[in-house]
Amino acid sequence: MPVISRRNLVAALGLGAAVGGYPGQTRAQSGYPNRPVRIIVPYAPGAGTDFIVRAAAERLSRQMGQQFVVEHRGGAAGTVGTETVARSAPDGYSILMTPQAPIQLLPHLRKLSYDPLTDLVVIGRMGESISGFAVHPSLGVKNMAEFVALAKSNPGKFTYATAGVGSVNHLRAETLKLMANIDLLHVPYKGVGEALPDLLAGNVQCMFDSNVFPHAKAGKLSLLAILADERYSEFPDVGTMKEQGFPNYDVPVWFGAYVPAGVPPQIVETLHREIGTMHSDEEFQAKQFAGGIRIYRDAMSLTQMRDRVKAQSMYFADLIQRANIRLDA
Repeated sequence: MPVISRRNLVAALGLGAAVGGYPGQTRAQSGYPNRPVRIIVPYAPGAGTDFIVRAAAERLSRQMGQQFVVEHRGGAAGTVGTETVARSAPDGYSILMTPQAPIQLLPHLRKLSYDPLTDLVVIGRMGESISGFAVHPSLGVKNMAEFVALAKSNPGKFTYATAGVGSVNHLRAETLKLMANIDLLHVPYKGVGEALPDLLAGNVQCMFDSNVFPHAKAGKLSLLAILADERYSEFPDVGTMKEQGFPNYDVPVWFGAYVPAGVPPQIVETLHREIGTMHSDEEFQAKQFAGGIRIYRDAMSLTQMRDRVKAQSMYFADLIQRANIRLDA
């Protein structure tokens, strides 16, 4: 099984054009951008999204000769900032960069004022967070087979921490429960930062996240699996979920770039070219990898990306229903 490494990270972004009508909308100007472009992040400052978005804003500003300004619009689990972009004029001056939660998860958990599949157009897969599944060392297990056997012999005894009901890590754990036919107790927190101390203290036993890596490196947690298609070079001896008996396990945290429906194709093509240049830079790749972000190697066309977003959205809808996940009203 290949191992993810800085040397083999080859960037490629599939980008395409979105065509649509909008009252009074002018066609793309050859001088785009001729004023600052805002990149809206639908979370508060300090979230994991910051790392890739701020690096992207800096590079695009340098390459395109205009400022790409990061603007945080947190609230309602990412839906406030996402709606802001969905309702913005489709002129290329408002870009959404976000993990998939407000696009593929929340529409199946609450009523939204926007439809992510029609009001927004995905223009790029920015990267994927490299994550792991770790447990407290007191469990005494070293791999997924041992963990599943232990969980089956102790149904409902072990707990897993997440950043909240309906979060990606919640769905990751529910996917494991369904695939392995095990019973684990969910303990939701307001964020991973609140959950980590309890995991390190053994008050909860398991967690899916990228933040487990430094603690696994220090021996304070036992890393059982890598949540990616390839092994992580920082832990070359730890197998992926797919290697360890779960070939269909695929619940990534990936970051996408979106614009409002109706952005002229000329502007989308310009962004395509410039983001592609940014992602092909080896220094950019290495810095992102050092921060726990894997730049995608496979290029996707607009149609392929749109189909993937739709397919993953349907997958999460089915999982949410089967796991009976509900948000409090």
